[in-house]
Amino acid sequence: MANIDGRVEELLAKHPSLTKIEAIRIVTQKNERKQRKRAEKTDRSKAKKLKHEANLLKRS
Repeated sequence: MANIDGRVEELLAKHPSLTKIEAIRIVTQKNERKQRKRAEKTDRSKAKKLKHEANLLKRS
């Protein structure tokens, strides 16, 4: 939680017109986007690996 608090404080320092609630929402949304992007990358990687393994089995 301290990590999020630090990011919120940094955001508030850069943009003093934001409220703390708005800054928390922005940081939370960014974290969710990053997690979703990581999950998509992992899924693509797993699919690519499975496809490669299937091609190896076909060749055998």
